[in-house]
Amino acid sequence: MENVDELFEAANAAKFNFDDVYNLPDPRRYYRTLGALDYRIPSEARPVFEAVIDALAPASPTIVDVGCSYGVNAAMIKYGLDFADLVARYRATSARASSVAETIFDDAAFYADRAVMREAKFVGVDIAAEAAGYGKAVGLLDEAVTQNLEAAPASARTAWAVEGADLIITTGAVGYVTEQTFEAIMVAAKGAPPCVAAFSLRQFPFDRIADRLADFGLDAEKLEGRYFPQRKFADAEEMAGALSALDALGIDAKGLESEGRYFAEFYFAAPRSGPKLSDLDL
Repeated sequence: MENVDELFEAANAAKFNFDDVYNLPDPRRYYRTLGALDYRIPSEARPVFEAVIDALAPASPTIVDVGCSYGVNAAMIKYGLDFADLVARYRATSARASSVAETIFDDAAFYADRAVMREAKFVGVDIAAEAAGYGKAVGLLDEAVTQNLEAAPASARTAWAVEGADLIITTGAVGYVTEQTFEAIMVAAKGAPPCVAAFSLRQFPFDRIADRLADFGLDAEKLEGRYFPQRKFADAEEMAGALSALDALGIDAKGLESEGRYFAEFYFAAPRSGPKLSDLDL
């Protein structure tokens, strides 16, 4: 097998570049662009995350969302929304015509008026400062951390934001971030190590993250035999790159990525005395 870093680099290079929608002052183009590709991993992940939260003791946990973007997972978990609900919202003519300020104001009112389905404090971690800032401005994120934790340990402000975390989640950051980011959060969280609930595309091995989590007393388990659709490939070149990355890992793409979309697997890591994957209602 090639060096894992080289595999990650090649797999990321083959992915379609969405930089033009990942870091804008509001999420309108993000939802419309990814909605056109049937992006659905946040909706697929929501019931899994809910099962994890149910297994944890705190009634209102502190959740650190790695790769939080515009606060997507918070919108799903706190308010019971589906990704398609927000795609429809931002496809509306009125949303397209609004200014950035009007969109942020309307979105803040939209979430303030909705019933909270799941009480939780959300700390978003993302180097896309505009996107994370939007999430905080509209009330989806309680705190937004925009430090690059791949490059340096947690700053004093980052440590303050993630201290006491109960759970780390991610739906699409693995591959862009490595064990370095998870280690930085674990160190900064202090106290009992938070559990980790992570979705990772099949082309990005989770092994090194699992090994690093073990250093903090967490055992990582994979939900075997379950594959979660992420989105359609943007074009033939992206599909070819994904199939090549999977082939390099010896993973059979037949019936999954070979049909035209990315698939993710779910990993759960908890302290050895804590809940196990088999304890979750999945």
